[in-house]
Amino acid sequence: MFGYIKPNIPELKVKDNELYKATYCGLCRTMGKCTGCMSRLTLSYDFAFLALVRMAMEKTQGQVKMRRCMAHPLKKRPMLEINPTLEYSAKSSVILTKLKLKDNINDSHGISRLGAKIVNLVSLFFKKTDKELLPLEEKIKECIDNLSILEKEGCDSIDRVADTFGVLLGNVASFGLDKENSLLGYEIGYHLGKWIYVIDACDDFEKDKKTGSYNVLRLAFGEEMRESDKFAIQGAMFLELGKMSKAVELVDFSQHRDVEAIVKNVAFDGLVQETKRVLAIKEQSL
Repeated sequence: MFGYIKPNIPELKVKDNELYKATYCGLCRTMGKCTGCMSRLTLSYDFAFLALVRMAMEKTQGQVKMRRCMAHPLKKRPMLEINPTLEYSAKSSVILTKLKLKDNINDSHGISRLGAKIVNLVSLFFKKTDKELLPLEEKIKECIDNLSILEKEGCDSIDRVADTFGVLLGNVASFGLDKENSLLGYEIGYHLGKWIYVIDACDDFEKDKKTGSYNVLRLAFGEEMRESDKFAIQGAMFLELGKMSKAVELVDFSQHRDVEAIVKNVAFDGLVQETKRVLAIKEQSL
């Protein structure tokens, strides 16, 4: 479900793109140190974006160093040094992954269930959840359970299922922040979560139709999505991104202007481009 939150690289300055890549690589290194080497397999652009947003909110001063890694052992590359914000992003990502894997096993059948169990074995190598993050784990579990119930019921309300995932990501983005930033973090995570759920459903529409898997868009629009349906979804997704962007505008980036450039590129440009890519609306239908 993750992997859609990316910047529009051509519009980033070279130094900003380098910091973005350094954050991604730094998060990978942090996951190896804090949550186990196998957890690196779950690395996503989404949590790199979360790390950048929270760095600004928590006033985390990141330091970039040149390091080698297992994937690129011959040439050093810039990596953000491990810091509390990266640690939180790594640990919250793993919590979500473990709970989602367990949910996949419960919801799968036959070969799919066996495959889910095999994949779940990887999570045995993840480190246990820190005590201070157990309340977050409970919140995530509650949201995943609620989402599973809606899917088993065959819920055809796009807003209900997207809202549930929005609450989940809102909790992840806001957990542990001070009051003002917690409100902003929740708004950013909530609207981003709704966007992710619907965009992922759009992207998986044809695959889910073949496998018979739950897809709220199939229940809402039928077995074929018309261009008018895609256009309606695009409008709704742009509305969610607009609400998220308003919260981004209120974040205090005064100590992180370099981070601001990346976050706003993703929020104002990258996500819009990704929406258009997934929906692929024909021009004559607009």
